[in-house]
Amino acid sequence: MTIFKLIVVAVISYLLGSLNFGVILSKLKHDDVRKHGSGNAGTTNMLRNYGKFFAVLTIIGDMLKVAVAIFIALCMIKEKELASYKIFADNALIMLKSWAGFFCVIGHIYPCFFKFKGGKGVATSGGMVFMVDWRIGLILLSMFIITVAITKYVSLGSILMAIFYPIYTFAFYISIPLTLIALIFSIIVIVKHKENIVKLLEHRENKISFSKKNKKSKS
Repeated sequence: MTIFKLIVVAVISYLLGSLNFGVILSKLKHDDVRKHGSGNAGTTNMLRNYGKFFAVLTIIGDMLKVAVAIFIALCMIKEKELASYKIFADNALIMLKSWAGFFCVIGHIYPCFFKFKGGKGVATSGGMVFMVDWRIGLILLSMFIITVAITKYVSLGSILMAIFYPIYTFAFYISIPLTLIALIFSIIVIVKHKENIVKLLEHRENKISFSKKNKKSKS
């Protein structure tokens, strides 16, 4: 019964994740953010093409949906129920949050409602990490802010967060299952940033600017 519930949680979380707010908000303007800039339906591309207001709405929406997914998971499956499985006994609550959050991020990156072309999962991933463990969330957010403040590369900050997430997960919990989920999640996010990685290595990556919109941005 618990396995069935986990499958249902995964499906619900994926569908919630597929509600990509970058696409939804841009369609309210009779447009599609994926037709501009990097073609990515994420906060950075929203900022560059529609300004701060729509970027903030996007990041709030993309973080809230993972919170809702995790809340539903907690309502459907009790910690004791999952803890009855020996492999999850020590970190049942964190495992359940990670499970729901992971599929929500997958939905954001590959949304079934928008032809499986979504964002890179940074905002949704950030919301997931804070819901899973606020301590790890604060560490990674600090790392992201410092990196972007120094380099002006949002992609670099995002990639570093993805790299260090499984490392901090293992350091805090010494759990192979939790670390594996974090690692798979990180690999997916890094792969979605493969073009950014190439541009960073070739010094072609565009830097973020909060002073004005830049609809010609290609990063």
